[in-house]
Amino acid sequence: MTMGLEDRSGWIALAGQAAAFPAVAGDVTAEYAIVGGGVTGLAAARRLAEIAPGKRIVLIDGKRLGQGASARNSGFAVAHESPVHADLSSPEGRARYALTNRIDLAGVAELHRLVAAHRIDCDWEDTGTIYAAHNVANFDTLHRHWKSSKDLGIDAELIERDALARRLGTSHYGLGVETRGGALLQPGKLLRGLVEALPPAVEAFENSPVRRIARAGAGWSLELDLGTVRAAKVIVGVNAFLPRLRLKRMRVFPLALTASLTRALSAEEEERIGRPDSWGILSPRPLGATVRLTRSRRILIRNTAEYARGGITPAMLAARRRVHAEGLARRFPFLGEADIEHSWSGAVCISRNERPVFEETAPSLFLCGCYNASGLSRGTILGRLIADLAEGGADPLLADAIALGGPSLIPPRPVFDIGAKLRLAWERRRGATEI
Repeated sequence: MTMGLEDRSGWIALAGQAAAFPAVAGDVTAEYAIVGGGVTGLAAARRLAEIAPGKRIVLIDGKRLGQGASARNSGFAVAHESPVHADLSSPEGRARYALTNRIDLAGVAELHRLVAAHRIDCDWEDTGTIYAAHNVANFDTLHRHWKSSKDLGIDAELIERDALARRLGTSHYGLGVETRGGALLQPGKLLRGLVEALPPAVEAFENSPVRRIARAGAGWSLELDLGTVRAAKVIVGVNAFLPRLRLKRMRVFPLALTASLTRALSAEEEERIGRPDSWGILSPRPLGATVRLTRSRRILIRNTAEYARGGITPAMLAARRRVHAEGLARRFPFLGEADIEHSWSGAVCISRNERPVFEETAPSLFLCGCYNASGLSRGTILGRLIADLAEGGADPLLADAIALGGPSLIPPRPVFDIGAKLRLAWERRRGATEI
């Protein structure tokens, strides 16, 4: 049965039927073409409609609008990256962390504004993110996380074993650090709501993969299967798929993640775990498990990540689903693979130095992406700001976005392919107790 497992986000399935848009057919001409219909492209399109009234704005997605990686993540709007992974030993390192923190906080605030303004029902919760560990060997990392957060003025609380078990409904974890300022949400519902709230000035197309971007006079030509889009300015916000368009191929790379979502817990199961409020767990280890108890009373788990240039096949997804089931059983012994309703894959974009792409890479060609697994908040605010950069806007945060810098070089293939797989295997071994 699982050999033919459908790779469809549970978030999208539970969000319900989404509005459909036409594919590009024939020749289209516009002042702006935006490639990518996730949080970045939607934010850029919305901002351009505000600051460039009267200009034709075309938004293009290769598949369904709002149903790509942005609706396949774990639903964390991150406000504070773990300070443990930052260089805080120098004034320059602390300044860089503060810069990234300002961007992420602005992203959470912008998402919250949009959800409130458009009354998007996406199970939004202003709740803390808990970094938690099972293995005592990782407790020192959490103590340093807590101390660094307090030193940086971040609202953070250390949670000991018994209190953590009551908070989560499982005794699997021995120590946690809760940081506040971010949010949890249902990304499928969020993206559906953001698509439905697009301004009338934005003309949307889907199922229209861009095959090539080429210079055409003073502007650009986008070649598609059934047509061509010509635009004076182009914004590309396809994140992990930038290299497919021959952009940033030596700067960014994709990681394939897989996740599963269970059925809703029964009343008896709720009673067994103490009816805790919903929560979200991140791991102190890079490849440790991300786990959530959602507002709809389902358990989400994501505990696999790999460098798979060809994507995740149905057979691979079935195997990863079994790993998810093992992780669920360690935390909630009454849950098994039969209790999983949805399993899916998604891609995140990574750079070696954990810096994003935010630039005018050629005259009138703007790139925005590579959020290093913090896409919902960071992608939303940087998508808005790339529109300001393209249109000559004056958002005060634009200087911060530019100051983030860009990705460093990665080695050429096949050296990089071998190195990436070896590094991930090493991280998996180090984080095995947190899967």
